Amino acid sequence: MYAKELVINNFRNYKQARLAFSRGKNIIIGENAQGKTNLLEAIDLLSSGKSNRAGEERELVLWGTSNASIKLEYHARGYDESLSMDWKMKSPSAPNAVANARAQKSMFVNGVHQQSVKGILGRLLTVSFSAEDLNLLRGGPKFRRDWLDNLAIRLHPSFHDVTSSYAKSVMQRNKLLKTLSEKGRLSVSDQDELLVWDKQLARFGTQIIKMRLDLLASLLPIAENEQTHLSRSQEKLTIDYAFRAQELNTANPTDEDEEDFSPDNDSSENNLDKESNAGGNKSADNDNSRSTEKQTSAEVKSMNEVRSMENVELAKYLMKLMKERRWLELRRRQSLVGPHRDNLIFKLNGADAASYASQGQQRSIVLSLKLAELRRIQDEINEAPILLLDDVLAELDEKRAQLLLSAVGDQMQTIMSTTHLSGINNAWLADAKVMTVHAGALKEDTPHATL
Repeated sequence: MYAKELVINNFRNYKQARLAFSRGKNIIIGENAQGKTNLLEAIDLLSSGKSNRAGEERELVLWGTSNASIKLEYHARGYDESLSMDWKMKSPSAPNAVANARAQKSMFVNGVHQQSVKGILGRLLTVSFSAEDLNLLRGGPKFRRDWLDNLAIRLHPSFHDVTSSYAKSVMQRNKLLKTLSEKGRLSVSDQDELLVWDKQLARFGTQIIKMRLDLLASLLPIAENEQTHLSRSQEKLTIDYAFRAQELNTANPTDEDEEDFSPDNDSSENNLDKESNAGGNKSADNDNSRSTEKQTSAEVKSMNEVRSMENVELAKYLMKLMKERRWLELRRRQSLVGPHRDNLIFKLNGADAASYASQGQQRSIVLSLKLAELRRIQDEINEAPILLLDDVLAELDEKRAQLLLSAVGDQMQTIMSTTHLSGINNAWLADAKVMTVHAGALKEDTPHATL
């Protein structure tokens, strides 16, 4: 799989640009803020259907213009194909129209319009490695969840529908929790309505969790081997999947968040009390329910146990966790059970890498994970994806940089951005195509002239 030619109009800081690629190594040189990353973003955007850098589509359109487009000619699975996107600005007829303008995006495969992003997923496969990927260790759980989910979608485009449906279900359920919390009383019909969304979350959440765990199981051996190689057999990398819903098991039952909405708390007529269970349970029944909750909450499942569970069994387990946390969810007005709260824990020699690994070790872990991602895609489609390296050499020391370049070798097309060529092995540079970018203008060069 390799990119052949990228054509850009009014995208980011580019008015017009046409960039032909070598099937092997491609290097884009330029100072910071000149547009190197924008070129790699365009390719990755055509692969994933979304930008990880833009908050809104209009940010992709060159300021002062009304439309933009990107098009990539590429070769994959024995065929020449094209992917393209265009944006048209839609300005409302109101004051501050420019500030409130929106961009309407259209997507095309071989010139045929696609109704949704699903139409382009899985066609062009890229692995992107940038400084932001260090957030896999340093950032919050969302970075790690998104990394797994985005990889799963690239490998199995239909998984996009599952994650989209799950996100919508969480949003709707949270709205209902907020409404019920403000209402202050939980009727039988309220419970029935909440149960509908419980089932939705359990259904789609089960599919997401199982996909993540299966993907982790295939990634871990590869990442483990890469980390062993990078550390010269001094470090063992392991990954744990943390079910955040289970972490609430040890919560103090008298915690204020839960106690205020306890079904046996009669301090206010607005409390969710007597109508919380089939329209009017007694206090003794509620005490018994709470006692049962403590017992069932102790049934904590390990990552391997969850992975071996049937989908129906896992869905029932999630439903039980939701039932146990009902009062806490109503108090906090948000869904506390499901894969949207889960986390990945990376460990080196048994210690939490986010807390105890050095910066160099953290960089090595991220490098191992990205190489594992690359190998996993290669195994799945039986050809190498396109590797996009966005100024990562600045984040790696010389040893790790050389290990990365040697691991890549000539096995796949590589498109790299950098501010300089120093630190890149001359042998690796020998057959590389080098281009220079300045203020959104491209110029083809040669390694020797640039050196």
